[in-house]
Amino acid sequence: MSSRKLSVFEAFSLSFGGQAPFTSIITFGTIGLQLGGSFLTIATIVGTILVLMNGLVIYRLSLRYSQHGGYFTYAFYSLTERLGLVTGWLFLLYAFTYGGTLLAGSIYIITSYLKINADLITFLVLLFSAFLVIRGLDVSVKYAEFISIAEIVAIVISSVVLLLETKPSFNFTIPANPFLVILYAIGMPIGYGNLNPISEDIKNAKKIVGIITVVVILLGGLLSALLFYASALYGTDLIEILLNKVGFVFPYLIFSALNGGILGGIAYIIAMSRILHAMSLRNFMPSIISSLKYNRPFNAEAISLIIYTVALFFLIHFVGLYTTFLVLGGLTVLSYLIISLSANLSLFRIALKKIRKRKMEITLATTSTILSLIILVYSMQENTPIINYIFFAWIIAGFIYAEVLEIAGSNGKNDED
Repeated sequence: MSSRKLSVFEAFSLSFGGQAPFTSIITFGTIGLQLGGSFLTIATIVGTILVLMNGLVIYRLSLRYSQHGGYFTYAFYSLTERLGLVTGWLFLLYAFTYGGTLLAGSIYIITSYLKINADLITFLVLLFSAFLVIRGLDVSVKYAEFISIAEIVAIVISSVVLLLETKPSFNFTIPANPFLVILYAIGMPIGYGNLNPISEDIKNAKKIVGIITVVVILLGGLLSALLFYASALYGTDLIEILLNKVGFVFPYLIFSALNGGILGGIAYIIAMSRILHAMSLRNFMPSIISSLKYNRPFNAEAISLIIYTVALFFLIHFVGLYTTFLVLGGLTVLSYLIISLSANLSLFRIALKKIRKRKMEITLATTSTILSLIILVYSMQENTPIINYIFFAWIIAGFIYAEVLEIAGSNGKNDED
């Protein structure tokens, strides 16, 4: 693996940029504002707190594990080999769907207003993403540093301008279905999961991965809440509000949203590749995937890139941008909740070994598990059946794959690095 390690700021930029807060705002937030109006501000704060609970679990686990694999590694060593495999399998779904949701959503918003051919811009964006991934982590991180700052600036400028404008009084209303609004609000801060799979690429990973995770959740959630509060003063059509009230920088906002979608995809392609690499090292994937080239897991990166690019392009082409966004968005929340449950159980089992000294960790893991289960059940109730069918099919496929590996005798736990 490369001796070049990411600094604190580089790791933050990749994680925060991978969360793509401004892009998330104009995708998840556009629907959330239409459903909840002014309540979306409260929903975003509540959603951020709920996500923060799971983020704190990652903080505790990251103090113990610094190798590639993130959620997969936590489950593999703390729970069982099979649960590790299934967790890694589900993370692959989460990585593809979150990155794909951001890209499809940002392209949908942009093409709706600029009247650009969706297939053409999708192809160009995916081509640019592939170029950055192939060039390597260093180039992707430089891009992330620039775009993450651009997204923060976009949110701050929009919020300040809207708050300084002459405005009507703020009318707080509770929508008919407040929990659905919270569900969309949760879709924004859950993008922090791209960092812990690449821990081995980060300096002092045990010390900083967890801290960055918490900072990214809080910063992304609070900035989102700020913009929603400012926007709700003018109505529920977020894009129209930005176009009419912040029109002088609207091209910059479009630029930030599109590049945020691109960066979200890149960050999760990289995270996906590290999961594949870690699973391959433990004989859960073909050994060729773990081979290093150019002093990096190039094969894993290439496979992740191909899967992401081909699958997303054909989805957008055949089912359309909006449907792709809705389906992938629903799958993102479900897969995120399951891998979070796996992380919660990992921390719980570790803490049980020294229960008297780790009561806070047990409380944290238990609380996070209960909250995640409640949100999971509600999410499934709100999803269209096809989303749930796809999700359960993916889980079943993961267990079948685990059975096949066990029968073939090809799985086994290697020594921890």
